[in-house]
Amino acid sequence: MSHDHVTPQPGESAPFHFNDRWITDAGIESVWAVLEQVDEWPGWWPGLTAVERVGAAQADVDAADLPVTPGSRARLLVYAPIGWSLRFSIEVEEVDAPHQIRFRANGDLRGEGRWTLTATEGMTTIDSLWCVTTSRTIIRAMRPLSGLMHGAVMRAGERGLRRRLSGLNRH
Repeated sequence: MSHDHVTPQPGESAPFHFNDRWITDAGIESVWAVLEQVDEWPGWWPGLTAVERVGAAQADVDAADLPVTPGSRARLLVYAPIGWSLRFSIEVEEVDAPHQIRFRANGDLRGEGRWTLTATEGMTTIDSLWCVTTSRTIIRAMRPLSGLMHGAVMRAGERGLRRRLSGLNRH
């Protein structure tokens, strides 16, 4: 996927570019509904151990109950299979529900992400782009291993999403 490359700041790594594709046998609206519930990701996505939506527009409304719109934010904690953790926030920059969401990341990772959903005959393909840098020394030093860990977390996410969608279709 084409994108604007993140420019490393002093002390940051060269950009990591990850392109992943998930395929589900669920309709695009069902997939979007699950992805939009960011605070529920840890329930189906192994490796994502904590997600908190922040910044509700009104004091009497829980951020988790708001639709994902530009400016929506969440804090994430991700554990890789070898014990590394990443803390970062994402802020939505653009939404074209249920087809695309583009967001910025800040924290242990800094850069841009985008998910593009495409429906085909009752199936949905999710193309994920992640272009980020990091100032974390261990991640920079072990760059090839970082890519493997990203792949493991993303494969677990795809399997978890399929299980979650399968469970929704039974009810």
